[in-house]
Amino acid sequence: MAATEGMNTTSVTEVSQEHEENTTGIADIERYVGIINGYVVPAIALLVLMTNAVVVAVFKRQKTYGASQAGLVGVAVSDTMTMLFPAPFYFYQFALGYKPSCEILEITAWISLYLPTITHTASIWLTVVLAAQRYLYVCHPFKARSMCTLKNTTIIIVVTYVIAFLFHLSRFFVMVKSFDGNECTLVYRQGIDSELYLKTYLTIRIIFIQFVPCICLIVLNTIMLLGLRSITNKKAELQNNPDNNQTVCKENTRVTIMIICMAAITLLVELPGGITISLHAANYYLGYEVADSDHLMGAEIIINLLIMFSYPLNFLLYCSMSGEFKQTLSSMFPFSKSTCCKGQEIERKQYRNRKIQANGNIQEEEMTLMTHAAGATKV
Repeated sequence: MAATEGMNTTSVTEVSQEHEENTTGIADIERYVGIINGYVVPAIALLVLMTNAVVVAVFKRQKTYGASQAGLVGVAVSDTMTMLFPAPFYFYQFALGYKPSCEILEITAWISLYLPTITHTASIWLTVVLAAQRYLYVCHPFKARSMCTLKNTTIIIVVTYVIAFLFHLSRFFVMVKSFDGNECTLVYRQGIDSELYLKTYLTIRIIFIQFVPCICLIVLNTIMLLGLRSITNKKAELQNNPDNNQTVCKENTRVTIMIICMAAITLLVELPGGITISLHAANYYLGYEVADSDHLMGAEIIINLLIMFSYPLNFLLYCSMSGEFKQTLSSMFPFSKSTCCKGQEIERKQYRNRKIQANGNIQEEEMTLMTHAAGATKV
């Protein structure tokens, strides 16, 4: 009896210590979530709004506005809405310390949680669409001319948003307000099997929103990188062609590399997110913890931060890799000529110097031939 009581006492003590450690860990995570949602998310949302507004304005002003530019505008708008929808509510709730009233609790969940999920899903799949377009331009250029038109791209963007909305449509209807004393919360509607619904929703999300797009991006990026080799070899054939053909080829190559980098950034942030959601789902499916829930919550915080910081990187990619984007930006903002377009000016000077040097070499050869010819005549 004494030994049994001692064992029970030890067990109770260990359980209480684990409970205190879990409570402390949850409190730390909630504090970090409050700081990120209350201050970091609104700040990044303003940055994304400003940079993507410039992106959309620049692409719309380009004379060659076409399928690729339309897709990039679609991604920019999606990323902006993903940040702007939750930012005001997060600032109100986490920074100012107010809770949404019961009257607007459902609307708050719709705008701050469900709509950003829809726009983020659309952004992921639009990145896949961009990669597929560049694959056609690189590997099947003649098919790309007929398939990758502005009209077709616009239709694909609309269809992508419709499908993304349908993926998450059930989220708007399965929850309802419930009063628990003075607390007002969202719970599942009566008659809905929450366990079956969560398993179905998580399975669809993991497969079609996380892993299938990532697999598509991996395959398309690999094919495009291999296709760029043949383009690099063909550049040598353009040396005797007019200069404008060389310029067009160089710009197309830069755009292709830029979209490959965009797809790579998407992979780097979305693939870990898919793995984290899969581990959460495994905990739920199997009924026991495959991975520690606190560790998964901490990983989710880091991954969400990386996703948010990846949005402004697209603007830097456009500035550094697209000559047409830099040229249009410099025409809109004269001050950017010394910063964003500095590399382009250097390239122009180097090209002019090479051309002058080549002309000088030709003139020297002509003078040498004339001198030899004159000497031969005298003899």
